[in-house]
Amino acid sequence: MEAEEEVVSIRLVYGADNDAEREVRISCPDATGLGCDVTRMLLDFGLRIVHGDMSTDGKWCFLIFRVGLCCSVPAHWPLLKTRLEKICPRSQGAQALWRWNSRGQEPLQHPFLLQVTSYNREGVLHDLMHVLWEADVAVFKAHITTGPSDKVLDLFWIYDNKKELPENHRILQICDLVKECVGQQDAKCSISPAPGGSCAEDSTSALLKRCACKDAKPAASLSKITSHRKSSTSVQSDLSSWQGSQSEEYGHGKEEVQVAIDNSTTSAYSLINIVCKDRKGLVYDLMRTVKDIHIRVAYGKVLVRQDYMCEADLFVQEVDGSQITEQEAQDELIERVKQAAALPVVISIRDVYDETCTELLVLANLDSGARGRPRVTYDVTAALNAMQLCVFMADVYIESAGGGGEQRPQELHRFLVHCIDGCRLRSAAEKRSMYECVHASLTGTELVSTPFPAQLSDCAKRTEQEAARHATGGKLFRRWKW
Repeated sequence: MEAEEEVVSIRLVYGADNDAEREVRISCPDATGLGCDVTRMLLDFGLRIVHGDMSTDGKWCFLIFRVGLCCSVPAHWPLLKTRLEKICPRSQGAQALWRWNSRGQEPLQHPFLLQVTSYNREGVLHDLMHVLWEADVAVFKAHITTGPSDKVLDLFWIYDNKKELPENHRILQICDLVKECVGQQDAKCSISPAPGGSCAEDSTSALLKRCACKDAKPAASLSKITSHRKSSTSVQSDLSSWQGSQSEEYGHGKEEVQVAIDNSTTSAYSLINIVCKDRKGLVYDLMRTVKDIHIRVAYGKVLVRQDYMCEADLFVQEVDGSQITEQEAQDELIERVKQAAALPVVISIRDVYDETCTELLVLANLDSGARGRPRVTYDVTAALNAMQLCVFMADVYIESAGGGGEQRPQELHRFLVHCIDGCRLRSAAEKRSMYECVHASLTGTELVSTPFPAQLSDCAKRTEQEAARHATGGKLFRRWKW
């Protein structure tokens, strides 16, 4: 098959770093939510979009993204091509694919429980998350505990994206990869169907209906949301109700985001113009937001300027094919887009258990297919490893949003951490350093000029040295825990 006829092609960018940048081209039948799925996949590979063009006529779409590797992320270009091809719709002839596809036509994914028993070592959780990602396994819940004898029990509730579990060859394949990653001869690994009552905390139904965004039905259209707001008290949605004072305390309040809606450029579409600071996953968050409220994107253009500001133009329509003209609908859309761009995750730090250890909480939104944000556990553990902080307990689960109404469940990542000497992070400076490092890892941004505590300064220097080495040699990834 010629490159021009391929559904997905990944090409070199002339004049750019051959190892760090590529141009991803996708030509396939369209489906509402496909843009969200594609940008989610790019985020899942740790890629940052520096330029993008998206166009569709409602039947066929053409996407071009110029992407670059974030610092310390190894290249997996052939694997990216394979996984993108899996999520692209197959040819449907002349049939329009604007409408969502019934999930009843898709086989239901069954959850499995992966149990790993080993002895504790630095960075093992981070390494396990990477190995499971390479094995094309999705972790939607986890519980990690370290016993007094330094024995670790890792429980991962997983979905097999290859849909080959519980076949014996697939179990052996995953377990062999896990044991090789742990690197201990007496490590044990087993996979079994997940017990019925163990899959979720409060939102089992959301988890059992996990699917791609292109196969998911939005919770409510923009017009229904605004109609509901007129007849009831306004309720904060998504992560805004969780936003506390810690972001401001550590110098990370909401980033300034400029959003404008124009109906005069074209008579068929509303133009949404977004200008904000660039970061990893920005385009995914924008596409996820418009998909959640059933807004169709007919054309989009994304450009990251030299001052690291991102400008995006999205030509959109309501579900009925009309422009977004009502002022209440425009205000609602602007607020949701601003929130998606400025607040991808919420980070909280506090002392717990009579101040014997430090708790790190990271809260992220689910997409319309009930899937959590990609790479959160991986990025957080990368930051903690770089600071030589130890995780002796961790949990990942879906938590229902309080208050009901329009609020949707979120994915919560909880880590109990301590320093190498076994003590909690004692000072505000240490907690600030952890916050800055975790925030930088999650957003792919550079660390702000915050002084590290004395016991962490050597670690920070090693992190910078390893980052420079990794930029010239991706083979160091296995040895470097960032």
